[in-house]
Amino acid sequence: MTVYGYFRSKDELLDAVIDAGAERIALEPPAGSWKAQLRELLLSLRGTLVKHPGVIELRFKRPIVSPGALELTEAAMQILREAGFSSRTAARAYRILFIYTFGFSAFGPGEQSRADSERTEAAIGALPPDRYPALSAAADEAAAAMADQTLFEFGLNLLLDSVESLQADGSRDR
Repeated sequence: MTVYGYFRSKDELLDAVIDAGAERIALEPPAGSWKAQLRELLLSLRGTLVKHPGVIELRFKRPIVSPGALELTEAAMQILREAGFSSRTAARAYRILFIYTFGFSAFGPGEQSRADSERTEAAIGALPPDRYPALSAAADEAAAAMADQTLFEFGLNLLLDSVESLQADGSRDR
């Protein structure tokens, strides 16, 4: 109960924990294209989330909107706005990238990825091939994807390329 001498509520305490963790995310992106800057920002976020999975669990319960956490959003929005995207497109694109990063951190390959891969391979192998022909034919690939530590960056690059395509076709405000 001593901790509540410093914080008025549990939410205030949790926000302080989030803000302390947010300080570990590299907010000063390296020089380079907006894509490279945003990519590094999201890789830093993912690294922090993997090290601190409790943040992911907290986000399942409530939005994370403390000032420290919103510094990440501010940095991403600045990158996208400076690249010429409208506020609407920048906010929507970043939100998708943020959700992807959180979701992948929650459900992507982790420390148990080899065991997950083996369980997946066994489960797919037990399926009747006549009912699951595509999955049965790709059992090795599906199981390997469960342990693929490069999958986050693969997906991130696809998403960033999609955002870039908005810029390329001149339709920045979708």
